[in-house]
This record gives sequence, C-alpha cells and structure tokens, in this order.
Amino acid sequence: MTKHDAVKAYFEPKIQELTRDVFHFNYSPESADSFGLITNYAEKEVKRFISGKTRKAYGFTVEVVKEYSTSSDDLNLECMNFVQGFMDWLEEQNKRKNYPDFGTGCEIETIELLQNMPNFAGINAQAGLARYMVQGRILYFDYTEMML
Repeated sequence: MTKHDAVKAYFEPKIQELTRDVFHFNYSPESADSFGLITNYAEKEVKRFISGKTRKAYGFTVEVVKEYSTSSDDLNLECMNFVQGFMDWLEEQNKRKNYPDFGTGCEIETIELLQNMPNFAGINAQAGLARYMVQGRILYFDYTEMML
C-alpha cells in the first residue's frame, strides 16, 4: 500500500459520512457536496537527524464544494461552519493520535492543519457553488533508509 492509498483510506470513511457524493482523489468536481483530496507533495524531507532517521512530510489539500447564496440568508455561514467542522474532526484525530497507516518503517508524528479556518477559494456564480480549501500535512519519521 502506498502513502497515497493510506491517506485515501484514512479520509474516505469520514467524507462518505459527511456527503452523498463520492470521495475524489486528485480531482475536485464542480458539484455540490463534493470532496476532493489533492496531493501537494509526498516524501518531502523536512529534517535529517544524525542518527540517520528522516522527518518527512506528506502535504494535502481538501477541497469542498458547497452551494452558495447571494441573498442575506445563512447558507454561506452554514457552509463555512460545515467545513470548519471537518477541520475540527481532523484536529480531534490528531489529538487521539489516530493516523493513516504508512506501513512498516514509518511513524507518524502529527497531522497538522496549515490554517485555522477554511480558505474561501472562489465561487461559480452561474452554478451557485462555492469552493473551500483546507491545507494540511502529515509529518512522519521514515526509518526505511536506516534499515538499508
């Protein structure tokens, strides 16, 4: 199993719980209630220690598309709170140390969000949709190079 497989398997149950749409990997459709996980980088070396172990990062962006309103109702606020709720879930998983399984030779240190609220990434006014983004990264130790 690759790290991409592990990350997809980690997020998929929660995303299926939150939406009626399928979970998309490296693709984010223009449809309401869609979730896409976009990989930013993988295996990025953050720090190499004298002992030979390496801290690496797996960066990702979760894109959520929700309905958008131009009236004075609370739809946009509800959507922002929905995405914030997903971020809160991810923070809770980190506190519990509930991480993806990167396999033998890797130890996840933390999942961190790179922002404290969702980014409003734009609207498709014609379709009545808004896109929100959440960026994060998984920091982990890679011991596989030490085993060589």
